Amino acid sequence: MRMYRGFRQSNVIRKERPLTNDELMTVVPSVFSEAKHASRSARYTYIPTITLLDKLRDEGFQPFYACQTRVKEEDRRGHTRHMLRLRRDSFRDKDEVPEIILLNSHDVCAS
Repeated sequence: MRMYRGFRQSNVIRKERPLTNDELMTVVPSVFSEAKHASRSARYTYIPTITLLDKLRDEGFQPFYACQTRVKEEDRRGHTRHMLRLRRDSFRDKDEVPEIILLNSHDVCAS
């Protein structure tokens, strides 16, 4: 069963260990977006995903899965919808694992 259908056509990375920033940059560059897409209005409040991820890492949560929607327009690649699944590394070998699922995007398009 799929958790969220908006990522059917996506770039995905999953590891049994925490993902590094280099691995995330290769597959989900929108996590590192430094600004909102030009299509966003002045009223849009930009919150960088990497800032949230760094704060969650400080609290012991690590990304083990990440995906980003594919885009038709290359200028949207660094701003498109992305998802990170985070958990504490201590839960790695458990049957049930509490997770934080972080969804974000910095452009107006759904894809």
